[in-house]
Amino acid sequence: PKPMMNRYTVLIVHLLVTIFVAECLMVQRCMQRRHHTKANRHALTIPCGQCLQPETSSSPLQTPVSPLRLHATTDNTSLEEHLDDDKSAAILQDFFSMMRPITIIQAVGAFLVGRLVIILHSNKQSVFRDLPSIITASISIYLGYGFGMAVNDCADANVDSLHGEKASRPIASQRITVRDGWAFCTFLSMMSIVFSLIAESMTMRGRPPIPFGFTGWTLVNLSVMTGYALRMQKLFLIKNLICGWLAVSPLIGATLLGGDGSLTEEVAAKLYRLAVIGFPLQVSREILKDIEDVDIDRGTKQTLPLVVGERTSKLIAYSLVAAVNAAMLCLAHYWTMFASTPPIYAVTVAIGVPMCIRAATLPLVKGQ
Repeated sequence: PKPMMNRYTVLIVHLLVTIFVAECLMVQRCMQRRHHTKANRHALTIPCGQCLQPETSSSPLQTPVSPLRLHATTDNTSLEEHLDDDKSAAILQDFFSMMRPITIIQAVGAFLVGRLVIILHSNKQSVFRDLPSIITASISIYLGYGFGMAVNDCADANVDSLHGEKASRPIASQRITVRDGWAFCTFLSMMSIVFSLIAESMTMRGRPPIPFGFTGWTLVNLSVMTGYALRMQKLFLIKNLICGWLAVSPLIGATLLGGDGSLTEEVAAKLYRLAVIGFPLQVSREILKDIEDVDIDRGTKQTLPLVVGERTSKLIAYSLVAAVNAAMLCLAHYWTMFASTPPIYAVTVAIGVPMCIRAATLPLVKGQ
């Protein structure tokens, strides 16, 4: 019904305004802290003699202020205001970069692929009907996976500061304090839950809620991400398996949005085949990242390269990629699943397989 949709639209607009206001308050707080720190440092650098000089009282004999000096003071004030604006933009950019805004798009993409598979096997008219809930759920997933990236930066701030590339991250470089980082993570998780509730309520349309729906899936993912950042990433192979799960998890989230019975055995089989591809690829990527971080992880984590060696780990990672390529190339299920005119799947396989073979011959930093 239109009144219901209008109510949801107003609620989403209010949430977006809340996000904007919260971001502004967080940036203002960081700027005040930086300004306070800078003022304290300036006070410590004032020469002792300057502190002891008495203030000169105003008198008719006092030398008047030069117009040029007044103009310079005005210019300095304008310059400081301009610098404050630049600092606000820089702080906001630092918070946004903690989410890895480009990387987490793949999670939204996996969710959209899952919904597309479901829609193609259901009533085609439901595409436009479910579009608002799909967009809202995508926002929830984006914020949730952004939380996963940001909370990892908060937990690994000390370790990242010793890493050559990661040392420039906002928290590792102390441009953002750990406390503000955790506050930002709390904000992201709360907004992800709120958007998941809205998306789920949009699709139920008066039906009773299912026991474990899209919001329950969101809560589980947020809990897994928190556990990963605080402890589980240090356990042998658990880190790789969790990252593999998080890569294919949006496919499961797609099936839980709505619960309208469109998830048939045929649809479930297709989503399972997609997960079979995505899971080992993500595990392989995490193994290669562990090889890069072997010096930093030594003594703090139990990763595969530290246990079996870098060469064996690299062989395992590339073997997983080779197995995925072989499955996509040899199994008829995937050729049937992605059959189209023109043959897009055949073209992508013809391009992707040689790229993987070429990547395996390159140095690790470029090849992965």
